[in-house]
Amino acid sequence: MINATLASGLTGTTTQSASQVSSNELQESYNSFLTLLTAQISNQDPLEPVDSTQFVSQLAQLTQVEQSISTNANLESISSMLATMGAMSDMQMIGRNVLVPSSQVTMTDAEFPLSYQVEPGATDVKIRIYSQEGSLVRELTGSSVADGELIDVAWDRRDAVGLPTPPGNFRIEIAATDVNGDPIAATSLTTAGVERVNFTARGPELQLSNGETVLSQVVRSVL
Repeated sequence: MINATLASGLTGTTTQSASQVSSNELQESYNSFLTLLTAQISNQDPLEPVDSTQFVSQLAQLTQVEQSISTNANLESISSMLATMGAMSDMQMIGRNVLVPSSQVTMTDAEFPLSYQVEPGATDVKIRIYSQEGSLVRELTGSSVADGELIDVAWDRRDAVGLPTPPGNFRIEIAATDVNGDPIAATSLTTAGVERVNFTARGPELQLSNGETVLSQVVRSVL
């Protein structure tokens, strides 16, 4: 589903661009320059005419500014076209599964889509699985600590006392440490379906089936 109100911004907007604002300001400068030039020429002493060197220099500067504004306008146009193309690409992800960094995982009857990555130096990894209410359901030990490797988490779907855990949404916490017990950065990832695309000031956002909303630029892969 597409957020129609926000998506309408792809086809037009009433907000002036930076180049439009600059162009308006330049036009005012041109008008002021011509008014001043006309006044000085009209009131000059015929025996000591105004030196035109300064006027020529000022006109050249205004021309250079005009060229810069024209260049910026062209760049804004290209940027807008690229943004529109990117938005169209994001809309194609609706209905697809994506792999994204997330601490929210939806377990179904068929799968528990959780993986993680750790930074260099990790020697111990703990995966903590919490319920939506915040209680710890299970703590697992990571099977590998290879730097940068995408590691899938295998969970037998049982809680800390061995009871079966029904499907649902869970919050994940990955805690990695080095040989000295100091923390090492770790990232949890999950696979979720894209249900909707929202076009916001931050950029296109994907509304996922696990209830989370993420920027489209964080997507690691489309499945």
